[in-house]
Amino acid sequence: MAGEEPRNHAVGFTRFGGPEVLTVVARPMPTAGPGEVVVRVAAATVNPTDTLLRAGRLAAGMKGTPPPYTPGMEFAGHVHEVGHSVEELAVGQPVMGVTDPSGPTGGAQATYVRVPAASLAAVPEGTELSEAATIPMNGLTALMVVEELAAAGGGTVLVTGGPGAVGGYTIPLAKRAGLTVFTDGRPEDQAFLRDLGADEIVPRGEQLTPAVRALRPHGVDALVDTAQVGDAARALVRDGGTVVGLRSSGAAPEARLRYRLVMVGTRLTDAQSLVSLAAYVREGVLHPRVALRLPMSQAAEAHRLVEKGGMRGRVVLTFDLAD
Repeated sequence: MAGEEPRNHAVGFTRFGGPEVLTVVARPMPTAGPGEVVVRVAAATVNPTDTLLRAGRLAAGMKGTPPPYTPGMEFAGHVHEVGHSVEELAVGQPVMGVTDPSGPTGGAQATYVRVPAASLAAVPEGTELSEAATIPMNGLTALMVVEELAAAGGGTVLVTGGPGAVGGYTIPLAKRAGLTVFTDGRPEDQAFLRDLGADEIVPRGEQLTPAVRALRPHGVDALVDTAQVGDAARALVRDGGTVVGLRSSGAAPEARLRYRLVMVGTRLTDAQSLVSLAAYVREGVLHPRVALRLPMSQAAEAHRLVEKGGMRGRVVLTFDLAD
């Protein structure tokens, strides 16, 4: 009703477990402090990190955070309120951003979120909010990966899981950085991967190793293992090459390789990188992909789909007062 005070609802859980622990919970309405912004969320993605959080795999990082816990690291919506000293954003402006779900106010899967202004950027012109929500976290991850690749040197990189969300951003950014990109894909992925800029597309699974060896007998210079192939993919990196990891695999490092671990949580207030990502979308370098849109009330189904894997793009939760 007109004039009714806004209410904050969120995807939440009070105990760790399977998707069935998720429900819709009420959260306090946030207010913007100095340098902060409250965003009315239109869409938030469900990432593998969210399923790990819900399952308790990241419980150590939640100490001191009271339940109910709310997942979600990336979102898009409209500015609802700006705090003191925030000048670059205005009420009503469409924005995309990132947040830390281990914080006291919870993650992105809520109707209202409070974040530092530095965690936001304007939505690229012509981009739907559900598409914009898929850009910040995976885009920052891809930017960090390519920075590590550039620092390591070398001309060739193998990106496993190229059709996936992170791989689909890493390939064009790696090409933009001047790298020769190898990736794996199914026959139906070939045209898409070519459009992303992949130079060599090899089969997935058992044929990955012989296909890469036929093209690079001594191995590629670097690996970005977004598909978590593991030992078989690392064996395709030349001696002295670089492996950029997106999460710790727990495997013992090989002395012949250099390892770099990308942790997107260290860049949650990197506004300039978020602005750069928006520019890449406007320029057609990056192409946001939404695999499926579901209302927040179907968060459990979204988590099941993400855990099942094989999605081409991100599952996005939509947040409407009627949900």
